[in-house]
Amino acid sequence: MFSPFIRIRILVVGAHRYGHLALEPEVYLSQKNSTSKLKVDLWSLNRVGKRSNEYLAQKWSHVLKAPPSWLIGSLQRAGELLPFFALEKPMLSIHGPDNALDNSAPHLVFDKNEHDEGRRQLELMGLDCNKPFVCLIIRDGGHYLSLGDRESDGYSYLNFDVSNFEEAAIALASIGYQVVRMGAGTEKPMQLENTDVFDYAVSDFRNEFMDVYIAGTCEFAISTQTGPDAVCLAFRRPVYYVDVTRFSQFFFGTQIAYWNPAQIYLNGRRLSLKQIFENQIFWIKNPDEFLEMGIDIVRSSPHELAEMCVAFAEHLQAGSKGTENWNFENRRVHQILEMEMGEQGRLVYGLPTAPLNPLFAARNADWFLE
Repeated sequence: MFSPFIRIRILVVGAHRYGHLALEPEVYLSQKNSTSKLKVDLWSLNRVGKRSNEYLAQKWSHVLKAPPSWLIGSLQRAGELLPFFALEKPMLSIHGPDNALDNSAPHLVFDKNEHDEGRRQLELMGLDCNKPFVCLIIRDGGHYLSLGDRESDGYSYLNFDVSNFEEAAIALASIGYQVVRMGAGTEKPMQLENTDVFDYAVSDFRNEFMDVYIAGTCEFAISTQTGPDAVCLAFRRPVYYVDVTRFSQFFFGTQIAYWNPAQIYLNGRRLSLKQIFENQIFWIKNPDEFLEMGIDIVRSSPHELAEMCVAFAEHLQAGSKGTENWNFENRRVHQILEMEMGEQGRLVYGLPTAPLNPLFAARNADWFLE
């Protein structure tokens, strides 16, 4: 700190990870206490070549006015050599304490030229820009395998097979949506032929601009908790998160993150939300701990996924106004979360506001909220 009146801080974004690059600056800027005349924030977005998406990093650099990475690096090294001059380095979050995403408009926007280019490329892909499109975001282990890495066995609790979502894609197409499967080009291809379903992830049309543009302009997304859905949230596009297992990494503090839990079994017993807390499962981050605890999970069937995706789409079409029972069940969920998460939850997420999928709540609230 160079002055008792001005705080100079270095904010280092985890730009090597796509979701963190999208949401860490957005959450920080959206927080009520993020701006002050007595603070000077110097942002670090890592070096060119080390960023998960160069186009997204450049968009943030215009908003944040980030100095060159070499300058930030020099300041950090100077602080290590002379601790008296070390600058404050706050931790950034993707979750949104203060319910940041619910209480502000997005800080990233597309200008006219970007919209024109985005629509031009969508048309080249064969999409009709006069019809709504949605994103399908499925996590699998292909990305790390492509880098020569192997995920540990615990990641089987987080990875999905895209074929289980083909019925959901067809169902969404049948009610008027075009479905764009997102990804980095290393995923298992969809084995589906439908003019309204486009496997962008493994197509020749993939590029960093369209990775962001599609996620930022979609009607909504269906996701299994992985990078591109964070871009949707940054642009305030609703996301339905399917079969959540790793609760600690979920976005409980925003109303645009809809969800349903996977069914979690311990010693042959299906666990309610309260029991997930009681058995110390809620805060697990390392998925290998699920294996170590002997946890079994049961995911939604392809048909159930299709039904819940359609129910989510129809809920949004109706203006996100749920039934009296659905609103009641969500209040119960949020009360349990707020009580069980305590102060730690408030600091990580803010007040819990993420709604359950309407159809899941109607069918499963009796056991999940017992």
